[in-house]
Amino acid sequence: MKYVALDFETANSSPCSACSVGVSVFEDRELLHSDVYLIRPPKAFGAFHWFNIKVHGITPAMVKNSPAFPEIWPLLQPDIEDSVLVCHNAMFDTAVLCKTLTHYGLDLPRCRYVCTVKVSQKVWPELQNHKLDTVSSALDIALNHHEAGSDALACGMILQEALKQTGSADADVLADKIGMRLGKIAPEGCISCSTAQEIARQKERAAQKRTYTSRRIQKQP
Repeated sequence: MKYVALDFETANSSPCSACSVGVSVFEDRELLHSDVYLIRPPKAFGAFHWFNIKVHGITPAMVKNSPAFPEIWPLLQPDIEDSVLVCHNAMFDTAVLCKTLTHYGLDLPRCRYVCTVKVSQKVWPELQNHKLDTVSSALDIALNHHEAGSDALACGMILQEALKQTGSADADVLADKIGMRLGKIAPEGCISCSTAQEIARQKERAAQKRTYTSRRIQKQP
């Protein structure tokens, strides 16, 4: 199974303001390659925010002559297509990927994804928290935090360690063992990466909404 660990850094709060992306590609348990790219974010989504610069250290001058995302996407797409994406806080990184592709009129890839925050919470519940630096430190994984290439590699290594510790052959087996559903990205729609408890809550909320809607219809004259 191919795993593509992915990490984005953004210029501001907009998910369409990616200014760097790190990617580490694993085939089963072997690291094939790691890459990091600076990205020139579209001006339509605002300027760099001082806080983001403070976090990742990337400035407007550093990306002034960097390629826009459509020029980088052909370098990422062959690995991402039909793979399992691995992200620490996948809700953020998959939103950046999907919304940026949509902004540029590019088709979404067809892949699945797993969130290593959720994996870490299940596999190492004793940790004080499950931030990337905390989990990496606990597992003796080197990390230059908020440098996209380093974050992506650490994220991929966390999944590899989880597979090893749980005796799981792949992400599907791991998901079954810890009560998790892998997320899905596809042109026709996406499904979130969720734990069993989250899925149960989602179903309960959907059922409550259906009941509420049904009662409102019945009360109409």
